[in-house]
Amino acid sequence: MSEAPSLEPQPVPYGTWPSPISASMISKLSASVEDILVDSVTSAIYYIEKRPEEGGRNVIVSLSEGVDVIGRDWNARTVVQEYGGAPAAVHRNVLVFSNLGDGQVYTTDLLARTSPTVVTNARACRFADFAYHPRLSNYVVCIAEDHTKPEPENIVTTLVCVNLAAGTDTPPGVLFSGADFYSSPRFNSDGTLLAWVEWEHPDMPWDGAQVCVAAVDGVNGSLGIASHKLPRTRIAGRPSAISAIQPTWLNHTTLVFSCDISGYQNPWIAAVHQQDAAYSVETRALFNDPVGMDFADPSWWLGESNICVLDESKLLFSASRDGRTVLYVVSTDGTRTQVESPFVHVSRMRRVGNLNVIFLASTVDKGMSLIRCSFTDGLTPTFTYLLPGGPPPLSASYISLPVPMTLAIPDVGQSDRDAQTLVHVVYYAPKSPLYKGRPGEKPPAIVNVHGGPSSVERQGLNLIKQFFTSRGWSWIDINYSGSSNYGREYMDRLKGNWGVYDVHDCVHAALTLSSSSHNLIDPKRIVIRGGSAGGYTTLSALSQTDPVLRAVFAAGVSSYGVSDLRKLAELTHKFQSHYVQTLVGGGFDEIPDVYRARSPVFNAGIIKAPLLILQGSIDPIVPPTQAEDMIKVIRDGGGSVEYSVFEGESHGWRKADTIARALELELDFYERSLGL
Repeated sequence: MSEAPSLEPQPVPYGTWPSPISASMISKLSASVEDILVDSVTSAIYYIEKRPEEGGRNVIVSLSEGVDVIGRDWNARTVVQEYGGAPAAVHRNVLVFSNLGDGQVYTTDLLARTSPTVVTNARACRFADFAYHPRLSNYVVCIAEDHTKPEPENIVTTLVCVNLAAGTDTPPGVLFSGADFYSSPRFNSDGTLLAWVEWEHPDMPWDGAQVCVAAVDGVNGSLGIASHKLPRTRIAGRPSAISAIQPTWLNHTTLVFSCDISGYQNPWIAAVHQQDAAYSVETRALFNDPVGMDFADPSWWLGESNICVLDESKLLFSASRDGRTVLYVVSTDGTRTQVESPFVHVSRMRRVGNLNVIFLASTVDKGMSLIRCSFTDGLTPTFTYLLPGGPPPLSASYISLPVPMTLAIPDVGQSDRDAQTLVHVVYYAPKSPLYKGRPGEKPPAIVNVHGGPSSVERQGLNLIKQFFTSRGWSWIDINYSGSSNYGREYMDRLKGNWGVYDVHDCVHAALTLSSSSHNLIDPKRIVIRGGSAGGYTTLSALSQTDPVLRAVFAAGVSSYGVSDLRKLAELTHKFQSHYVQTLVGGGFDEIPDVYRARSPVFNAGIIKAPLLILQGSIDPIVPPTQAEDMIKVIRDGGGSVEYSVFEGESHGWRKADTIARALELELDFYERSLGL
């Protein structure tokens, strides 16, 4: 779209402005790059693209040729830990990937473009996070998740070795077992050492993941652990106390990782010393003094990487400050240099070669794209877009830019009524080159609650937010207590307090921004929305027993939101099967009254604000029964609730039709609820 004409904006009621950003436009532009693959030998680059127009399947694409390297019958996606990630790897022009349809591992020669060949026959297993051995190229180490007994307590996760040349008659060999979870297997450059991450229930990885290392032997063409040289050795992390993640080999004896022992995820380094036939490991913090920033993101998905090797003495880190990415070059002597960049979110960093990195990144006015970052010897960076920067095809004059804010609100954890605490929010103002609000009018506002809850709402361009701001809405992202990337103390605030602190922060952020101190939004036209854990907070906010708090929001939209904490704890998948207990403060048998008090379904009868519930029909994390139970109680109590189920959708929307329809339903619901 060309630049909008330079006209004086016309006064039109907020929330009713015509906009060029349509739901169908967003669905058509919603294909996204989910991961990057770099051939560790040839440095050829491939990327994994999610395509809503093809039913949400994941396709692997050659960057240099711009063509798919797997056909339409394949879906390079895994649901290990349900959230998946890291479904593929490339080495010496051979692709290994997990196919969603049957969960099995396949290989294909990327030069010959052969049809994928199956190499596993473990129908009850799921595989992910592949690491090729650098010398014995027929071997990959990966995570195997065995669902032979599908109950969460009976699912077995192991670290296994797959012989890609042996055929399906040779089952994967188990290298390590016993921990509840494994991730991030990484070989050093000569394949003599293997590092990985493991953790146990009741922890999530950000609670107490541990980085481990062991020696590896390749004898007679086979691969195994050399326990006589270096058995499994935990080098960082402690259950329920210290989280260590993202092991990255700097060279064949030096491992860099991130650890939050200081209260923030900061870089650490481990030196593996060899004497005769034995090894020992020495670790230290990379910085002389802790830095109050997180240098790694929480591990919701496999394959996350905030660390990338530039050369044998320098690394590139993507850290977080005020909810935005900050790039640093960090040397092994602990010095760090901030790299000026336009990006507010950087993820999936991968090494391409010396002083060359590739990653996914977004700016405030360009969506997520594939970026090459090349440094000179003097560490001056050059950023190159390798794919279009996630259009939109519209004038920049329609784009509302994020304004991060830290608000002082009442501290719900203190008896002193004057005590205050801080909450982080991001504000987006209504924006159009053609329209403005009427004199004296304040805009309606959407309070957006991110999922997780141990996650964060990013500030890169998101067309869904612009869909609303270009129509005259304010949009407010709440990075409430419990959100990640603000340090462990802020994230741990929610432990034992889910359904209390998150709701409190959303309510009081809305009240603060509508008060005379800010005067940004109309206090009578505030709606709340969220998905998953954000849907739970939405339902909780609308069902508060305090009528003053309950009246803050005029309407709400919950997408696959939790309504019954006991059922979530009983029925959810293995990865999060103890997460609820940590967030609520104990098991149902210990504190049944707390579960009941904080489960929206038991207070749903008092909900009077209009509510829209959107749900996927095959969601294994928050099944449709959570929505249906909530709906019955609301209707029995005389409340107004609308319900839409999207067939074939799981925990989040992957299909183009669903993305468009859900957005259309949401906008129509708000307009009717507020009488716009």
